Amino acid sequence: MTDEWEMRSASIGKLFLKFVFPATIGLIVAGIQGVIDGFFVGNAVGYQGLAGITLAFPALLVIVAAGHMIGIGTSILIALALGRDDRQEALKLVHNAFPLLLLAGIGLIAIGVCFSDSYLRLLGASGQVFGMANAYLRVLFSGSVFLILSIALDPLVRNDGRPGLAMICLVASVLVNLVLDYIFVMRMEMGITGAAVATVIAFSLSGILLSLYLFSRWSGLRLKHRAFCLEPGTIFMIMKAGLPSFAMQFSTFFLLFTNNYMLLRYGSELAVSGYGIIGYVFSTFSLIFEGIAVGTQPIIGFNSGARYYSRVAGTLKMAFISSLGIGAAGFLLLYIFPEQVIHIFNHDNPELLEITLNGMDIFMFALLAQGTVMLGSVYFQSINRVSSALFIQLGKVFLFFLPLLLILPPLLGLNGVWLATPAAEFLMFLVVLGLLWKEFGFLKNENTISKGGYFPASETI
Repeated sequence: MTDEWEMRSASIGKLFLKFVFPATIGLIVAGIQGVIDGFFVGNAVGYQGLAGITLAFPALLVIVAAGHMIGIGTSILIALALGRDDRQEALKLVHNAFPLLLLAGIGLIAIGVCFSDSYLRLLGASGQVFGMANAYLRVLFSGSVFLILSIALDPLVRNDGRPGLAMICLVASVLVNLVLDYIFVMRMEMGITGAAVATVIAFSLSGILLSLYLFSRWSGLRLKHRAFCLEPGTIFMIMKAGLPSFAMQFSTFFLLFTNNYMLLRYGSELAVSGYGIIGYVFSTFSLIFEGIAVGTQPIIGFNSGARYYSRVAGTLKMAFISSLGIGAAGFLLLYIFPEQVIHIFNHDNPELLEITLNGMDIFMFALLAQGTVMLGSVYFQSINRVSSALFIQLGKVFLFFLPLLLILPPLLGLNGVWLATPAAEFLMFLVVLGLLWKEFGFLKNENTISKGGYFPASETI
């Protein structure tokens, strides 16, 4: 467990590894849940099953968005409060967040059951693909309470100084999902419905384990039933702090929804299947980028609250370099071994292979920019600069992506659809570089002031 003394004085490199490594592994493992579904459904059901999952996936981001808004919003405020030595405020936040999660989960069940048909018809889904996607959505939304607990409690446990425990809970759930997917999809031939049932059971395990820890005597943010409350002012603060996380998931939802729509318009169900394979591959790197960004959040939030600005700058610099390195490594991997990667999800459809290779050749350039864009958004959210974080997330979609998606496909056809995402990432990458350059200057100046005696500062990098 990481105590407050360690957050203030341990080397940034040590804290970076302690928080970022388990956060990254945990997120990759959690993300693999979807990849596992794609692997088993793609091989057992075929390209129509893959298309069904790909069309359904954006709607599931509603659950992820709600979980991140509450979970990460609460975690950011807790880190800042602990940095100010205000443990009572931290406890009040977590006791408002837990009942809020339960209410949100119940509301999401109703939304999913009532509107899954309408969502898929709006996309233009039909026939077998519609039926598969609808079955997948209904099962997963039925488990919304457990899914949202698993998603939201993970950052709370990390901010309680137990990043390793959060990782273990997620790894356990993925192993369960792997076994159940094999049983339900391959052996019992339950198809896409079996994959959804396996995912709900796996997330339920993670949500229950994380909840049990927070109720236990080992938790520094221990939950007690009698202290549960729903204070409007506290809930508003949580939602405001978590709004950029909601915007991040909403942006992803919008990107996936509009890409699926345009792929059906300028391509076919085969193009949607190809986009699904690209999404599975890129999700691994996206989760690494997210792990780096959210792993640094407790360090940045705590030290920002304590006004240890040199430690904030050191953490941000380390995360920035790591994101660039991972992006370059991912780009080289897909440049050298594209067919081998695609064959994981498809090995018997040459037409699907060709269309996926074409899309990946364009899409992979996004990896060089995506990590920095995500880091910029999460950094500003970590220090409660909500407007800057929102600008990065929403600006990427509405200032760059949407106009490009409207302009490029009429000119370039299907290639224009593939090109819109990496082009938008690179344009926002340039904006974020400017914002981070300015932020490093601010942190250096504030650290100089703190050395003059106004605020405490740490030299340990």
